[in-house]
Amino acid sequence: MGTTALQRWVSVTEVEIHKVIFFTLMFVACCYATVRGGAPERITAIAMICALGASLAFTVLRPRPSGIFSAIEIGVALTDLSLFLVIVVTALFSTRFWPILMASMIGCGLFGHLTKPLGPDILPRAYYIAVAVWSYPELFLLIAATWRHRSRLKRYGVDYAWVWQLPRRYRNGWSVDELARPLPQN
Repeated sequence: MGTTALQRWVSVTEVEIHKVIFFTLMFVACCYATVRGGAPERITAIAMICALGASLAFTVLRPRPSGIFSAIEIGVALTDLSLFLVIVVTALFSTRFWPILMASMIGCGLFGHLTKPLGPDILPRAYYIAVAVWSYPELFLLIAATWRHRSRLKRYGVDYAWVWQLPRRYRNGWSVDELARPLPQN
């Protein structure tokens, strides 16, 4: 029995609404991080935009004859791996905690790419969801990280982005509150 025009319209509209929501959220998060964020937030936003462009190039511009995500998407997996490495390097040298959390989310998406070779009978939609579902919390995390950066700037007047920018006393174990007080007189 064939599908009606209404059923086809509803299924196409759901997919397009999903894409509109994602691209809108991606645009808002990356613009906010690029304009208002510190160096780690800006680097992450630019890396995420580059990764989105590469993923679209591998899936939309070069689709497989059997369909997108019907087999392991090597190009998308390598793109996710390169984004993962950028975020891990950012986490290693940044004073922020959120890059560690984002790297773990991207790592979960990378493990999603292993589902297809381990279980070739997995439906393409399930493979796509296992890989793509982590993109939403990553974007919300980027927004929250940028907002936290702005609140630290407002509260302390400075927000050091990299570990080598931290004051020597802080690196030697002083707390933020102790840095605000004058040095003890010897």
